[in-house]
Amino acid sequence: MHPPNSSHTDAALERRIKRRIVGPVQTFFAVTAPGLETLCRAELERHTEAVRITGVARGGIAFEGRLHDIYGANLLCRTAHRFLMRIDEFRAETFEALSRKTRAVAWELYLPPGAAVDVKVSAHRSRLYHSDAVAERVLNAIHHRMAADNATGGRPHQRIHARLDRDRCLLSIDSSGANLHKRGLRTAGGRAPLRETLAAAVLMRAGYTGREALCDPMCGSGTFAIEAAMMAKQIPPGWFRAFAFQDWPSFRPSRWRHIRRTAAPPDTPLPRPLIRASDRNAAAVRQLQATVSAHGLDDAVRAEPRDFERVAGAALSPAAGVVVLNPPYGRRLGSRRTAEQTYQAIGRHLKSAFKGWKAAVLAPSRRLAELPGLRARHHVFSHGGRRVHLMVGKIPQ
Repeated sequence: MHPPNSSHTDAALERRIKRRIVGPVQTFFAVTAPGLETLCRAELERHTEAVRITGVARGGIAFEGRLHDIYGANLLCRTAHRFLMRIDEFRAETFEALSRKTRAVAWELYLPPGAAVDVKVSAHRSRLYHSDAVAERVLNAIHHRMAADNATGGRPHQRIHARLDRDRCLLSIDSSGANLHKRGLRTAGGRAPLRETLAAAVLMRAGYTGREALCDPMCGSGTFAIEAAMMAKQIPPGWFRAFAFQDWPSFRPSRWRHIRRTAAPPDTPLPRPLIRASDRNAAAVRQLQATVSAHGLDDAVRAEPRDFERVAGAALSPAAGVVVLNPPYGRRLGSRRTAEQTYQAIGRHLKSAFKGWKAAVLAPSRRLAELPGLRARHHVFSHGGRRVHLMVGKIPQ
């Protein structure tokens, strides 16, 4: 008996991929932090015009589109944590049913040979509630179908999501890989770095366009400054990183190159830096400046060590801009009384030194964020499992 011709096998697999994955409309889900859903939906509709939004839930957006739409979504959306592609859904009341139905999935259409696969499980009101046991069954079923038994070795890495809800199992594949807040720029973070996805949401809520002055006088590791610089220079948030979908059997490099060419930032440098970042921590400022220089953002950002009380809007820009603040909170802020005094001092300095500017201030509670003299809109986000309050308003002249 002769072994099957590998070229014929590859051609048959490619035909199945075109028929099942590339050709039809697929179902996707954008995972985002609670509170960012409306921003994420607006981004999807702006950047991927062909998609159809099918649902909005707490922490995510369901939508339909072609395979290449997920390429653009990963590259261009600033407020999403990751994008999942739905694979299959079935009823699973027993482990036997879960294993059997998972083995029936054509995993060879979704996973590259030799991939290191891990399974993330969530269970709600289901008979199969033990996440480790569910993950083990799903992983074993995948290996059985893929004729592989190595659960940890190999490359590239791929993640499967199994969501059990009322005894129904929904299987998805993660198209993003590393969380999308990892833009591929920052090499070091502060003690409690702000995620880039939340920084982007704050800038959007503040109405930042990239054409006005922006001041971050408590910059820490510089998340606001770098995210604003990418917006000002029209650099897509995923420009400097890779994604899990690039290793899928269905990946189309030519389509990906076209999407990147279309989204490429302009070559023309900005006439002068409009983003000013400062902090009392000189080491953090030096690290920020090194990151800025390493990625060609010097024309957008200027960083310097300086206390907040010594920063004034008029010295930074003749026209009013946007000032963003993420003051230290939690243990770093100290007692409740100390926290109140800190935020009151921030409010007084903003009123005297940033007249006419828009202000966006983050705080662990709405009471702290309601700075005296600032009539603002209130927004609530989730950051690392904690509620974060944002107040956005204009400082009186």
